[in-house]
Amino acid sequence: MVRLGGRTQVAAIDARPFLAALPELLAGWRALNFVDGVVRHPVTERAHGGLRVVDGRHPYPGVAYRLVLREDEVPAPTAEEAAVAARLVHADAVAATEWERGRIAAARATGRVATTWHTYAITLEADEQERTRFTVHHTDTDTRARVELSPGPIGLLLEVPDWLGARGLLSGVVTVRMSVDASRLPPYGNEEPQLVATVTHPRALGSGELTVAAAEPGRWSVTARAGARGVGWLRPLVGLLAPLVKGPVQRGLDDFLAGLPGRFEALNREITARYPTPPDPRTLGGQVLADLVSAIPTTVPAPA
Repeated sequence: MVRLGGRTQVAAIDARPFLAALPELLAGWRALNFVDGVVRHPVTERAHGGLRVVDGRHPYPGVAYRLVLREDEVPAPTAEEAAVAARLVHADAVAATEWERGRIAAARATGRVATTWHTYAITLEADEQERTRFTVHHTDTDTRARVELSPGPIGLLLEVPDWLGARGLLSGVVTVRMSVDASRLPPYGNEEPQLVATVTHPRALGSGELTVAAAEPGRWSVTARAGARGVGWLRPLVGLLAPLVKGPVQRGLDDFLAGLPGRFEALNREITARYPTPPDPRTLGGQVLADLVSAIPTTVPAPA
């Protein structure tokens, strides 16, 4: 058995308004208008061709959607740009965000942004008063996910073929079962982890958990624990290899935890800039939905 762990501190985020807004968000989703199969923005009424109904009727169970998203790979900042960004972050976080947007816009205008299109098939399986379940299929990688939303923990089942390698012992479908209960984040948290996951592979089994607890004022303590072992005839082999792989895998976990504070700081800045404080659940749900639809491209390449 390989066992790993780590801990870090991040800026606290008040998740309660977003949890309260979830019913309003789902209600707004059901009320979306599709014209000729294409979604219309709930505020601007502009058509966003990246999301369309391909079968069934929105928003009833059985309806199938095609979602196309654009991913832009922006070149890394030069040493001079990184120095400017560092100075701005310390002086004015909002100005730093606007400066980064300008850098990305300049890169896009000069053709230095590589664009990749991702296509997802989404099917609504159930939509009841206390449960909404849908499946997502990323057609480019054949990755499949089933998500279930309810007043309690959010359930996620993810299947990724050949995630660890397409050949040899590592080939095969990796299945991740995850339960996330954001309602138990501080100040309502306890000693139980808010995220629990199991990972299965034809030749290995793993588990992990993430526990968030209140730390000093305005901060959270995040503790990660994970373990893995071989299955069947590979179990003794994993035991022999454990001392060799534990170091690199632990470093990967350490890198993940080291990056969390920066991501939480950026998320906090985004929430502060975009959403009112304290937010009304109905208003917040509408704003989040509008932001989600705004992120969908208005025009997309024709299907191959």
